[in-house]
Amino acid sequence: MTTLFINCSKDKHGLTESLVSDITTEYETVNLVDYRIYPLGQENRSDDEFHEVISKIDNADDLIIGTPVYWSSMSAYMKILIDRMTTFLHDGNPFVGKPLSIIIDGSMPDDAIEHITHVWNHIAKRYGMTYEKTITN
Repeated sequence: MTTLFINCSKDKHGLTESLVSDITTEYETVNLVDYRIYPLGQENRSDDEFHEVISKIDNADDLIIGTPVYWSSMSAYMKILIDRMTTFLHDGNPFVGKPLSIIIDGSMPDDAIEHITHVWNHIAKRYGMTYEKTITN
């Protein structure tokens, strides 16, 4: 079984990444900071690397997606990931059937966790994933 951790933090080995060990010790990491992923509407650039991330998602059995809390919400990396996922909502959905866990690093303001969790619960339903749990610190 392959577990893929998608790190939506600017810090590759920061607190968000450290929380993965609360779920598993064996996983592959994709640090979105290492990829050129353009926002929705600009995705047709020749150097866009979102297809590489999607390929890794498609090959994974389980997904863990983590974000720090920035300015009362998820990171821009996570938001761009979500926006770009819309490309696969109806055509070639690589997310369907995958268990999903979310990591949220940070607890202030306290309503940020509820908001991020709500968004991912909705996404999991739309994409046919099983929302397993949210890990926070």
